Amino acid sequence: MDRRAFLKSLGMFCGSALSPAGFAAMAPTAVSPLSRFKLGAISDGFSQNFDEALEIMKGYGLSWVEIRNVFGVYNTEASPAQVQHIKEALDKYAFRVSVIDSALYKCALPGTDPVKGAKDTFGYAQQTDLLKRACDRAHALGAEKIRGFTFWRVAEPGKLSERIAEELGKAAEIANRAGMRLVIENEESCNAATGRELANVLAMAPARNLGANWDVGNGYSQGEASFPDGYDALDKKRIWHMHLKGITCRANLKNCSETIAGQGQVDLLGQFRQLLRDGYQETMSLECEFEAPGLTHLETTRRSLEGVLRVMSTAVA
Repeated sequence: MDRRAFLKSLGMFCGSALSPAGFAAMAPTAVSPLSRFKLGAISDGFSQNFDEALEIMKGYGLSWVEIRNVFGVYNTEASPAQVQHIKEALDKYAFRVSVIDSALYKCALPGTDPVKGAKDTFGYAQQTDLLKRACDRAHALGAEKIRGFTFWRVAEPGKLSERIAEELGKAAEIANRAGMRLVIENEESCNAATGRELANVLAMAPARNLGANWDVGNGYSQGEASFPDGYDALDKKRIWHMHLKGITCRANLKNCSETIAGQGQVDLLGQFRQLLRDGYQETMSLECEFEAPGLTHLETTRRSLEGVLRVMSTAVA
């Protein structure tokens, strides 16, 4: 099915605002998935040119965007002129910012030996200033959630849970003074890679503005099926953002890698249906980093977004 036919089947029409009202033109029983889920995407999956990314996303009916890299730089390092340009583009295309991504705590915790020898873009001593820049970006762009991590992964991450929770508590205090919520991602290169690991750390860090960025794909690196296993471990009231993607594994959740969203091992349909039952009202983003022979990154991102929308449409039907 080509893109135009696909969008029409969802009740979306190219060139329109694609609001829930657009779906009213469908059969009376049809339900727009975008009326039930606050779906967006990380903009650089479509383009480093922020205007171009928003224009493409608007064509799919999206009105939420997560901001990571823009114009070739991480958003926390963007110039004042670039930040103003982003703000004007958000107004032009009528988008709201779900999350400001930061590299908070994507570094080595002092005294630890990361298993993959990852290099710090921002060292431990720079983390407070990094978080403050992220808060400034969020204020400028109308966001109230900032993404963070749990330090580079070590051989026995469970032994660091209390230290990590203490560090998250410190960051939460800074964010709270700025009126921000922190959403901590389960990231395969970090100490909380799975839903269970993230739940364990957050249970030790009860700050009211500290919650989860639930990534449905990252736990597979540690042999955890995201749904239902990883999701079941999390406190549902503290899931404030989600990342959506596709993961394929060769056997027994081994040798896993990214694929088109809606394909592979991730039970997105089960996940979306459970979110509806749980009354989930927070945001979510497509995060596509899949590279496939013969396809550009834009093409894999488009196909992943279309895959997500297809599964969502089934979930809400």
